[in-house]
Amino acid sequence: MPKEWLLASHHIIQTLPMNRKQGLGTPCSISVVVPVYQCAERLAHHLVALEAFSRKVHELIWVITRSEDGSHHLALEAANRLGGRVIEAPRGLYQAWNTGIAAAEGDFIYMSTVGDTIGELGLTRLAGILETAKADLVISPPEIYPPTHHHRSVTAHWPLFRFSDVLAPYAQRRIPRSHAMLMQILAGASGLAGSCASCLFRTSAFRKRLFPTDYHHYGDTAWMYLNLPRIDLAYCPEKVARFWIHDPQIHRVVDKKQIYSLSTKLSVHLPGEEQELVRRLIDSLVNIDAHRGQGLFCPWWLSTDAWRSRWIRNRVQSQLIRKLF
Repeated sequence: MPKEWLLASHHIIQTLPMNRKQGLGTPCSISVVVPVYQCAERLAHHLVALEAFSRKVHELIWVITRSEDGSHHLALEAANRLGGRVIEAPRGLYQAWNTGIAAAEGDFIYMSTVGDTIGELGLTRLAGILETAKADLVISPPEIYPPTHHHRSVTAHWPLFRFSDVLAPYAQRRIPRSHAMLMQILAGASGLAGSCASCLFRTSAFRKRLFPTDYHHYGDTAWMYLNLPRIDLAYCPEKVARFWIHDPQIHRVVDKKQIYSLSTKLSVHLPGEEQELVRRLIDSLVNIDAHRGQGLFCPWWLSTDAWRSRWIRNRVQSQLIRKLF
């Protein structure tokens, strides 16, 4: 491996042999994409998890970005030891994911973001459900880590937890597209897939549907909105992967206009009655946002119209949720 780091866009700098030890029931058809940027503190623990199954997957794809904390050097050393392809890429998580997807040659793709871990049994379980259900993507609820009360409350609104009763009948099966689309609309900026750490994608369906990069931190949520009408999701009820809450103090930007636009576009694929309910829901949310921004001299709770909008929102949400059962 060269000592000098020469940054190039999407440039494969080395392909290293993988000493595979495959057998029946192992996840040997999975390409594991490992994006590495500014993560030295968590990388060592992540590499232990990767090493446990690295010889039994189809390939490791290291998508590495130069990092001030030396993460790229640690990743290069790990790649020399574990094998796989090393690709240099500019900064950006979704860009790194897309780079790995474009290079993947396995039947399935797993996004192994540093800090979020899965084991061989988990990968095998997800791959088995994808095959049995003949789906394009399998989703499962992640184990939230660290398991603090604050972290559990922060993620309680995730669709995988919020709609667990709706999803339960579809264990190891495909989720009806209409249900998946409706759950995503009700979830707003939270993605139906939860964390990619607990998902597995079918390469043939995934490669032509890359992650959008102009939706702030929720590009994976936008991906769901944009692709749910054309893909089939399967559901795994077991927790097979761990999602590490990253930097909880960082302010996350959500452009509500983007979310409302995505919801409106997705709703056209729903039955007529549900389309109308989604329209009313979005209208009420826009009105609530307008009142919320009026300031201290005219707080929303003094507005009859604001209270009416909230009543409409709650009523329409209840009507839409009943459509899921």
